[in-house]
Amino acid sequence: MLRFALPVRAALTRGGRARRGAHTAPGNLACACALLLSLSVAAAEPTPATKPAEPPPGTTKPAEPPPGTTKPAESPPAVAPPASAADAAVAAAPSVSSRVDAQAEFRRLLDAKDYQAAIEQGRRIVELVRQDATATSEDLQIALLNLGAVQALADDSVGATETYQQVIRMIEGEGHLTTSRMSRAVAGVANAYYEAKRYDLAADAYDRALQLNRRNEGLFNEEQLPLLDRRADSLTSLGRYEEALQALAYGMRVAERRYGAEDQRTIDRLEQLGRWYTRVGAYEASRQALRNAVRLVEKRSGPNAIELVGPLLAIGESYREQLLDPEAMRESAEDDRNSVFHDSNASTGMPSRTPGLLAAEGERALERAVEIVDQQPQPSPVQVVDVRTQLGDWYQTRLQHDRALPQYQLAWAAAGQTPPLNGKSLREMLFDQPILLHYTPATDWKRYARRPADEVVARTVEIDLTVSAQGRVTGRKLVSNEGDAHMAEKALEAADTARYRPRFVDGKPVETPDVRLTQTYYEPIEKPKSPDDTATPAPSTKP
Repeated sequence: MLRFALPVRAALTRGGRARRGAHTAPGNLACACALLLSLSVAAAEPTPATKPAEPPPGTTKPAEPPPGTTKPAESPPAVAPPASAADAAVAAAPSVSSRVDAQAEFRRLLDAKDYQAAIEQGRRIVELVRQDATATSEDLQIALLNLGAVQALADDSVGATETYQQVIRMIEGEGHLTTSRMSRAVAGVANAYYEAKRYDLAADAYDRALQLNRRNEGLFNEEQLPLLDRRADSLTSLGRYEEALQALAYGMRVAERRYGAEDQRTIDRLEQLGRWYTRVGAYEASRQALRNAVRLVEKRSGPNAIELVGPLLAIGESYREQLLDPEAMRESAEDDRNSVFHDSNASTGMPSRTPGLLAAEGERALERAVEIVDQQPQPSPVQVVDVRTQLGDWYQTRLQHDRALPQYQLAWAAAGQTPPLNGKSLREMLFDQPILLHYTPATDWKRYARRPADEVVARTVEIDLTVSAQGRVTGRKLVSNEGDAHMAEKALEAADTARYRPRFVDGKPVETPDVRLTQTYYEPIEKPKSPDDTATPAPSTKP
């Protein structure tokens, strides 16, 4: 798969910046399921819910993601096996204490991140509830909600969908269509569709979950924020940008109402909006939103506030993406020509600036972020890694390897001072293998991507690359191709455009062979001819 570079904050939270041509999801599914579990388990057992792990100190992070976001890095892919007969053999009339003990064991397995075992334990609890004559329908719904949540944590999207659908059918059968449990079950189905990349189904399911959420919690409750984020991301993946923007704008209104315009959580959402604009190629709108975020922080906390780092890095990213976007630069050149010749048919918007000026402004934003971190009395190693890596990536994509190298080396050294996260060091995450910074796909790769799913079939081309110590492609080999040979040739040609952050060993960049690059494209499905098309025409009766 294509592996794009993320800011260190994104790598730590798995939230991440969105970029054009690469899919990134906001938030953290661990937080989502943890909250869902805390709500559900609390109803069955009055023990406090375990909070999800916080990122390392000093990380400039976006607004805390609520239920329904990206899966945690440590979640192993798994498909839950069916419960065995021995597991299902529970007492005919289980006592309340046995259910409490089973719930405590479920909690222990969840805290230990042993999701497979937690799935089995969740199934046992469901069976215990079903066989308990004193248990209510609500008890069973809560047990199923917990089971669905841990199935989602284990990447079992199919199992989670089926479990949540059971809850939905139960509630619909009882006629209680607007309960909070229905809202959580529908959100769980939406999350499962999202993780399975069925964004069309996810967008509709999130819309229903939002309606239920607002009916139960109010129009501007903050629990809906992660649902809005994921719906916006699903719609963006479908190319439905206006609807996605409406969802993000509603999230801004919620944040302003709940927290106030100058609260950091509101500013974080403004930064999120700016990054979304960059993702869809609306670079001027992106920088307008991000500059507003900068002004709000400066007004509240001064010109050297550490909270400025996030928006400044995002501004640098916006400039970098625009400079690497051939279509955007062609439009920029056309706008410049129109402004020079006073073309009456030209757009009335602000004329674009030259590539040199764009590059200077982007670099200045990144350098300011570096200065702010360096001026802190005790800068966090994570912050140092973040800004130095981003400045290094800027130089790398500008083909200025000699300027990128010292930035990477400073980041590599600082990364060695950070504690491991989910069993993996930050140095490994950022420098243990080449990280793709930019890639221009073959021109026809998305020709049919917007067609309905039942009209196209996805094909992939896999290429093995050799990435030099300078981050350039020096060798390429076709590994597999599922479709058109012509597309494979184009993918091979496009591979030469790839630019990487090189792999580092002992603080030095090294060449790396066998770097896999996968390009997905779509081909139309040929519809079978109707009998009328294939039938032999009847002979003419005319003389």
